[in-house]
Amino acid sequence: MSDPWAFGSTQLLTIVGFLITGAIAIGGFGTFERWRKQKLEEKKIEIAFEALAIAYECKFVFDSIRNPGTSQYEYEDMPRADVTEEKWRRRGPFYAILKRITDNRAFFIKVLQLQPRVMIMFGRETEAIFRTLNEARAHVTVSAQMLMRPIDRVERPWNEQAQNLHAQCEADIWEGLGEMAPNGDRVTAKLNEFRDGLEAICKPVLDRKYREVKEP
Repeated sequence: MSDPWAFGSTQLLTIVGFLITGAIAIGGFGTFERWRKQKLEEKKIEIAFEALAIAYECKFVFDSIRNPGTSQYEYEDMPRADVTEEKWRRRGPFYAILKRITDNRAFFIKVLQLQPRVMIMFGRETEAIFRTLNEARAHVTVSAQMLMRPIDRVERPWNEQAQNLHAQCEADIWEGLGEMAPNGDRVTAKLNEFRDGLEAICKPVLDRKYREVKEP
């Protein structure tokens, strides 16, 4: 009768089998890890591309919103609210600004949907970048609403403070009037912050991928 504790070919084959299985498992894990990192990098590149596209698109969107040229058809649906024809026409361009913002809601929804994806991939601190775009839109919206309000020259004298506020509101809603406003063109400044912030985090990702493609 053979000794069950004796080391033989059966035990050796068993050990070899374990080693092979372990090596395959380790190799498989390494392959999976490389695959995971590759997919993560592909997703980062995709989000970086989308973010940069948004950063550049926002200029065209706000250029159309803040275009000083206004046609009457843009405010034909503005309520008259028992005001004279002159006052109604005077408010029309400000109403048109608000309407243009509404007409571009698809863009702002796209930005809202992109923001959490950028935060997941590049960090929560990127929320501050998107805040600048929201502030730019808020400047335009609030200023247009204020300019639509009738001015009571008795209750609110047309003093230097009122004139400065009026000039700032006009600079917010119409591009090119920054030199006339106390705080300059706040909207363009915020849009530049938004673009520069996204470029800082996204361009290195895309530039690195571009170099990898060019290298043999």
